[in-house]
Amino acid sequence: ELFARSLYSPLIGIGELAGKLPSKFDDTNDSFCASPDGNTMLLSIGDRSVYYCPLEGDDYVSVTRPALLPYLLLPGNTSSLSFFWTAQSIPAVFAESVEDGKKTIKAWKLTDFSGGKIFASLPIPAGVRGICPSRDGSSLALITSQGLRVYNSASWKETASYHDETVVSAVWGEEPFIFIGGSETVRKWNYKTGNSTLIFISAVNAYGWDEQGMTILGETTKLGRFSYAGNLKWNGAATLRMRQGSVSVNTAWRLYLDSGKGYYANMLYARSATSPGGTKPLIDEPVVKLDSNSTPGIDASPAGASEGDIFTHGSRIGFRQVAVVFDAMDTLDGLPQILSVLERYKIRATFFINGEFIRQHPAAVNEILKAGHQCASLFFTTWNLSGTQYRIDGDFIVRGLSRNEDDFYTATGQELTLLWHAPFYITSPMIIEAGKTAGYRYVSADVTVLDWVTAEQNRVMPGLYRNAATLIDDIIASKKPGSIIPVRIGKVEGERSDYLYEKIDLLLNALTEAGYRIVTVDTLIQNQR
Repeated sequence: ELFARSLYSPLIGIGELAGKLPSKFDDTNDSFCASPDGNTMLLSIGDRSVYYCPLEGDDYVSVTRPALLPYLLLPGNTSSLSFFWTAQSIPAVFAESVEDGKKTIKAWKLTDFSGGKIFASLPIPAGVRGICPSRDGSSLALITSQGLRVYNSASWKETASYHDETVVSAVWGEEPFIFIGGSETVRKWNYKTGNSTLIFISAVNAYGWDEQGMTILGETTKLGRFSYAGNLKWNGAATLRMRQGSVSVNTAWRLYLDSGKGYYANMLYARSATSPGGTKPLIDEPVVKLDSNSTPGIDASPAGASEGDIFTHGSRIGFRQVAVVFDAMDTLDGLPQILSVLERYKIRATFFINGEFIRQHPAAVNEILKAGHQCASLFFTTWNLSGTQYRIDGDFIVRGLSRNEDDFYTATGQELTLLWHAPFYITSPMIIEAGKTAGYRYVSADVTVLDWVTAEQNRVMPGLYRNAATLIDDIIASKKPGSIIPVRIGKVEGERSDYLYEKIDLLLNALTEAGYRIVTVDTLIQNQR
């Protein structure tokens, strides 16, 4: 249909007008979701304000919608939104965030109240990690730390639950089936009868040969023992016993775990014990191209500063690690998304925090700390220290670092680590030496990330502007073992189509797929010794 419309667009219109939004739509920050019947929609402004909007077609002459649209103001730590429409076209909003270092999901549902409509808080169980709506909107499955729980969307009463193993993912099939990705199996579950069918085993806690050395056995925590039938198929084998002693060896094959091509850390291999030999993985791995980690790096210290005074990168030899560092200057745009992605991937990162950010957003600073991340200093002011408006000296730097320490302690009751860099990574011998006098080590980035360049600046200096996808390509092309990769939190004054923090999951995935482990700056320093 889209192809036909592209060919015949001069002859074929785009359709009938369904309605108009009550405000200007920004496709980089706003989103919408229409109801199944097409009569209403949810409009999200900047992932913060959600409106329930009736669609009335052509409203040029008159408007019959209520004077006040039902409105929901979401918490500032919201990292992502999900919309759900029931079979009766009643909307619900699910907001994901990180609180006290853990992923949290809160929900609201449109409800009749005193002749009007409001968004009322929806009770959901603790430990919800994901939501999975049915295709017709009649039910909603919640992935929790205790298993999978199914709710009727109209009454919001629990109708079924699955607790056989830890649930990692779920997707609805044809009613009443749900496909459940568990910690050890993938199953097709009938939530109305409670019966489930094993599709395949995804993980085992023990493996080896049977007593005759003829059949590969895998053992799960709750579901018992299975025999491998080939082609990723496993059959129940409760009566078979695993060979004692060298359980992974028989007369023809030896089973062992290896990192293989660097994609999996626990890849299962079968190695022939007979002539002519040979080794075969049980699953074909993707081809991963790894960077060389045998090229020594060169510190780019400013003139007058010794090599040990400024840390620009970790070891180029022996460790394939990088530090993705986040600079919190003043605004907190992007912080909820960053904390959510880091929590999802279980990554501990380094945050450089400016005093202006601490004073404006003390609750956000506490969330960074509670999430277990390393907190370093980005000085007490956002002023560019290379500017000529004020005269600065070493005492000004020492006092500024001390003030940032005090502001951080007042906000959190904790101490900043003794790593720092000036706003915009400005360096000079005086700046470096003053920081050293205050007990700090200066950290500079060896990967240039132009996430601060605006469209206006690009018109003056063409070629500098990079959208988020291009920035990620640039980073992957220039990173090396031990690299420090800076990411700015917040928006800049000027026009950008998108920001790197909006695609932080793509950056982390690209680095991981290239064989890198993402660590804190202090880990790079320790591994360099």
